[in-house]
Amino acid sequence: MIEGVSNDPAPTELTAEIRSAELEVRTALESSSIAEIPAVAAWRRVFSSFGAKPTKYRNSLEALLRRISKGEILPSISYLVDLGNLVSISCRVPLGIFDVDRFVAPAKIGFATGTERFSDLGSSETDRPEIGEVVFTDANGELMTRRWCWRQDRRFASQPETRRALVIAEAHHKEGPQDVAAASQLFTELLGRFSPEVRVTQLSAPVLGERSVD
Repeated sequence: MIEGVSNDPAPTELTAEIRSAELEVRTALESSSIAEIPAVAAWRRVFSSFGAKPTKYRNSLEALLRRISKGEILPSISYLVDLGNLVSISCRVPLGIFDVDRFVAPAKIGFATGTERFSDLGSSETDRPEIGEVVFTDANGELMTRRWCWRQDRRFASQPETRRALVIAEAHHKEGPQDVAAASQLFTELLGRFSPEVRVTQLSAPVLGERSVD
């Protein structure tokens, strides 16, 4: 969890690092496919396990990598989102960022009942998840994501006024714990460079379920 951040437009130095990371990704993908990346392969298996066709519903990491592989550059959204994208493609793990002041803790993973409301980030549409779909919810049962790390609800995403944020990195492959730890370390290091005033608190999943982030 991070506190005291200013979610302004990303500094030019951060954008330069993203361009460099994109180049590294494109170079790596010249000798191997996205599907061969352990994290992507593992997430595809997870999506299949709860009925989400992984070639139709891409986890957030794979979605970023596919854009880069097509020669696209990742658009600059905001300081926090750009930081998250850089860490995600560098460490090869999906990463989600949520405004702490917009949801009721604790956040948790569960199965959708199909009655929840979902407001897709980047869209004005509102829909409902499928019954049994794996989702993130807050303590009130409000949807924070659909299909685990496929789409994020715009109500809980970081905003220009965001000052406190919950950053979540997840993995299911063999080297997942090490890659998640590397993502956490890199995110913290980048914050230290660009926002030394920000306070960072490391939370494990069990701790998140036990303490308030009010």
